[in-house]
Amino acid sequence: LKRDITVDIHTRTPPVLSVKRWKNLTVPHLSPVSLTRFKCCHYPNIHARLDKEKGKEIHLLGKKGIEGYVNLGMPLQYVPENSHFEMKFYKVNRNPKGVVGYRQFESKGKKCVIFYVSSFGNRLENNARYRILWCRQLVKDLSKLCVFAPEGETIKDALCKDGRFHSCLEEKEWKLVENGKCRTSNHCVDNLANKSFEVVVKTKQPFKARDCSRNDQSCMASEEGQGKTYHYFKPILLDLYPDLKKQSTVIDELFAKAFAKALEEGKSKRAVFKLYRENFGKETKNSILIKVHKRLGVLSDSVGFIEWANNGNNGSATCFVLHDKYVLTCHHVVGHIVGEGVEEKDWASIISHSARVTFSYEDKYPKENSWFSLAPWFEISDKDLDFAVLKLEGDRSSLPAGLVRFSHPLPFNGLIYIIGHPDGQAKSADGCTVVPVFERKRECHCRVQRGQKVCNSVRCGSEDRQCIHMFTQRSFQEVINNPNVVTYDTSFFFGSSGSPVFNADGQLVAMHTAGYKYEKNKQLHSIVEFGFSMVAILAAIKKKYKAWYEFELLSLGEDCDGVSTLSVGFFHKKCIIFGL
Repeated sequence: LKRDITVDIHTRTPPVLSVKRWKNLTVPHLSPVSLTRFKCCHYPNIHARLDKEKGKEIHLLGKKGIEGYVNLGMPLQYVPENSHFEMKFYKVNRNPKGVVGYRQFESKGKKCVIFYVSSFGNRLENNARYRILWCRQLVKDLSKLCVFAPEGETIKDALCKDGRFHSCLEEKEWKLVENGKCRTSNHCVDNLANKSFEVVVKTKQPFKARDCSRNDQSCMASEEGQGKTYHYFKPILLDLYPDLKKQSTVIDELFAKAFAKALEEGKSKRAVFKLYRENFGKETKNSILIKVHKRLGVLSDSVGFIEWANNGNNGSATCFVLHDKYVLTCHHVVGHIVGEGVEEKDWASIISHSARVTFSYEDKYPKENSWFSLAPWFEISDKDLDFAVLKLEGDRSSLPAGLVRFSHPLPFNGLIYIIGHPDGQAKSADGCTVVPVFERKRECHCRVQRGQKVCNSVRCGSEDRQCIHMFTQRSFQEVINNPNVVTYDTSFFFGSSGSPVFNADGQLVAMHTAGYKYEKNKQLHSIVEFGFSMVAILAAIKKKYKAWYEFELLSLGEDCDGVSTLSVGFFHKKCIIFGL
């Protein structure tokens, strides 16, 4: 490709480069060597500027035709004609020094993929900013970086070979995130063309074993207490609160008994501390701010209860208002309503005659005038994301407000809240801890191993039981690497599928779907539960049922599968989501 880059020097503004067709000059890429080679010939004024900025790196910020800071090693064939750039000079401190700040690329006949990355990263643990670039000024500019890589190359290689990204990306675990969808760094770049991403870095590393000459208790306190602050009371303060001394005595006696029992069973004191931390962890970290309580109280008005009775096939599930009189439910719920062996063309009629919905089951079982019927309509569904759209009958003005306007991408970590009707009981809420994407595989396998150690025929029953031994490493593939689900721990089991899942700000992030349950001591337990992302559900509806989507949702003036809040007018349109 033969092109020329012309340079205009202005007294008070940075140099502006424009890329145009040229017959007599071949420039393979935008590297400083190539730029200097013809700048001095065609535009002598730029040479003085380069001399003035010695010791600094050249950065080209796309102003027309291409976005963000381009990599100076990018082949010109991927730069749109008539593109304009603003030339900037920044000092960069690299380690090691002398490393080239751009990718030295030889095409070798391979096509390249162009994509964009935010100039700052985020920590997985708390969503705080994390430095991923050598040049601090590029971060301050808040402009994206234009990255190129040959097809077939991994995301990690693309960023590590780029020359502008910090060496921490070679050492740490990280992913690219686009609208809540994650792509691990070992994925190839082929499907990233023209998309924009953020880098999310896992900064906390697993604890490494170390030699410890102290006793088990002090070792445990040191290992588990890193990053935490402990407060010790002066004796004079303890004298003012005698109950504290009593409680301390009770705790000492409790642990003394536990230690004695542990020694008899051949366990260490450390194992006792770990046991109590696991048993009491959820209870001690489950507090909710009052403002969140109030927010969830308002949202709970839109959460409903669905029940059905179909020739001896009875059941119940949870639901919530989405938009207008249409309802979104778990696909497997519809399967339970209609029963096995029924052709899909007959589902609409059976649903209409068998199921009904109420939103007032908060204490006592609702009266007959509190129920809504379902219309004989079943046209939209998806088995992979486990949802199906149904339609309510009756006066829409009597329905609660819709929740779709609060749709938001999945959280990476932290707390979420589920509101539903577990076990067919009155409406309730459960605060849950998100199991981060990076931790899913390890957490699932660790929980299975811990459970299998204590599983036996006495505790779990006969050999044909559904105990924890029925799970293997392959059992969790559906959720471990699935970017469309959020995983968490909850006490909601039967009857709670279809419950809305909210983040800490009261935004609708998912629909509770299922979990991996087993029996222990004749009680039901679960390895982990999950829900499908609302963003993924809305995107699937838009893709597969475009006409319905555009008529029902886009008529409101905004794309529902985006991350922004829907217009205020959406608040008065109603529909529901429910599941089993």
